[in-house]
Amino acid sequence: MLKYILTDINNVETTLKNPLNMSIVSSEDAPADSLKAVFAVSGAIPELYAVRVLDGSEIIFYGFVDEQTEMVADRGSLLEIKARGPESVLLDNEAMPQTYCMPTMKILYERHFKPLGFKGIEGGDKPFPGDLVISKGMSEWQVLSNFCEKFCKSKPVVRSDLVIETGENFRPDTICIGENSPIIKISRTLKRMAPISDIYARTYIAGGYEMYFHNDMAKKHNITRKRYFNCVDGKYRSVLYADDIIKNSNGKYESYVIDVSGIIGCKVRDRLRLRNKREEMKIDELHYILDSSGEHTRIYAEVIM
Repeated sequence: MLKYILTDINNVETTLKNPLNMSIVSSEDAPADSLKAVFAVSGAIPELYAVRVLDGSEIIFYGFVDEQTEMVADRGSLLEIKARGPESVLLDNEAMPQTYCMPTMKILYERHFKPLGFKGIEGGDKPFPGDLVISKGMSEWQVLSNFCEKFCKSKPVVRSDLVIETGENFRPDTICIGENSPIIKISRTLKRMAPISDIYARTYIAGGYEMYFHNDMAKKHNITRKRYFNCVDGKYRSVLYADDIIKNSNGKYESYVIDVSGIIGCKVRDRLRLRNKREEMKIDELHYILDSSGEHTRIYAEVIM
């Protein structure tokens, strides 16, 4: 059974169990996890600041309260809370426009992330050649994400202890389901509109779209979707980015949605295998849900091509 620890603005903790309903959503497309939960309560509720959800001793969600709604009816009082993970602090704060020459993660941490309450960094601290441009209107999350993507070729991770990882050392776990975790429901979708079959790239200013990349997987499935990319306008990292685009498009072709009884300990970007199936999948989205049918985990995963 999950345990919910609510912290108010005076740093006083209250532990609640048995919400009427609850959902935790973690997605590769959204920087911050989100929580929504409704509890039956009695008495006044102080202004809440943070919430963490524990499965035994493991923290499966930590974040800051965005909305707190109290409802009073004849049958009693309800408390609804909506919260987002610690990345929300980075998303909600705008960064000062400036340009860093040969930036390091340590400099960014001291100037951008530490003042917002983050507790440390893990990852390489070497200076990187090149510039990191922070434009007007960019969030602190964009600063972190752009740095990791450009210089570390990775996606950042913000842990529940408020330590920021550059993602360079990320190693996905592999989980197998279908034996100890009963599958409630499973659906498989083929998206023929996803794979890109051909890319024609322009590689120098005076040239045309002469470099060609072909997708054998699309040909095998009789899919034709061609694209033209201008690799000299600075939008793409290099001409080899075309290969990444093709691989990413192939990953969208075959996907599964799997409902599993109970809370499954996994995270976005982990690898997944189903019993009696050879395909390896990548987890793109996770939903931990408590509703009238009990606790269950919904996994959205894409087959790795």
